[in-house]
Amino acid sequence: MPKQSVSKIVVNASALRSGGALSILQQFVKEVPDDGHEYLIFVDESVKLQYTQDNIQIVPVNVISFRKRFAWDAFGLKKWLREHNILPLLSISLQNTNFRLDTSCPNYVYYHQPLPIYKNNWNLLRKEERILWFYKHIYPFFVNMFIRSNTEIFVQLEFIKKGFAHRYHFNKDSIHVVFPSVEIPLSQTELNIDLDGNTVKIFYPAAALVYKNHQVLFEALSQIDSRLDSKVILYLTNSANEFEIKQAYKNVQIVFLGKINHEEVIWLFNHVDALVFPSYIETLGLPLIEAASFGLPVVASDLPYAREVLHGYEGVTFVDYKDAASWGMKMLDIPLLKGKRYKSFIREDVKSWKYFFEVIKKSL
Repeated sequence: MPKQSVSKIVVNASALRSGGALSILQQFVKEVPDDGHEYLIFVDESVKLQYTQDNIQIVPVNVISFRKRFAWDAFGLKKWLREHNILPLLSISLQNTNFRLDTSCPNYVYYHQPLPIYKNNWNLLRKEERILWFYKHIYPFFVNMFIRSNTEIFVQLEFIKKGFAHRYHFNKDSIHVVFPSVEIPLSQTELNIDLDGNTVKIFYPAAALVYKNHQVLFEALSQIDSRLDSKVILYLTNSANEFEIKQAYKNVQIVFLGKINHEEVIWLFNHVDALVFPSYIETLGLPLIEAASFGLPVVASDLPYAREVLHGYEGVTFVDYKDAASWGMKMLDIPLLKGKRYKSFIREDVKSWKYFFEVIKKSL
């Protein structure tokens, strides 16, 4: 007698291993409701999650290479379900691309890859731009591959919703905006760095990617270096060998912290004088939200993602991301704001994870 099938909500998160992607997975697991449904969640074997709900089952898998990931999405996941007699009641992908199933159950994809929807062009022949070219021109093929007629999409901003609908020719009515949670750790790891009270401390937490736009900061600081009345320190979460800085500064010091954990980033928000954020491609820009929650002065790129994330925050100044002179002028103002804190800002006019689960519940 064949074994009876068990119905579960199937969630694929096998590629979410670090950074903002991992935060999405952690928030999802934390917010899973105890609603009488079983959630079967596939995660990378390196990921350790904390949860207490009895209706969550975590299955670790190893699909770290691109080839393994594609094989898992195309064949492996549905084979695993078949072998374990699992009947998907509903399917969710938390990682941009969908996956194949033997059934046409309700289907949702959480999309958080911004590169395909921005207009910037990348050069395949440049090493530092090769992966960006791939995400711009090839990755959309995989996003579209397993989208079904009943697929609905979740994104983080209205700006991304419009971009996704245009780039993928997708019905806007089937795209939902869910603003992520802002997680501020109660305990913060203190960094072993000298925080001279007589200096002006500026912070930019970002990977050394072309579109994070570190070079505009280096150029801006070189332009204002001789005009500074006090020493300015720029803290970066990178290593010195990731950049080529040709000029020598007189009143500016750049401190390369290397990769630091989230608790250390939050600790720095408590101790610096301003956040600068010149990135010109983002899905959200989490440091903007975190800095605003501390009331920290922020200088950010004048782009739709930053405007939407910080809509209503009085402590932000927006600057043309390409204009080093304008960045320099705004950073000249930061010493005047030393020690300044604005009213703590957290967006309360947005839909969050509760809305996410309300949407999927309608199809159950």
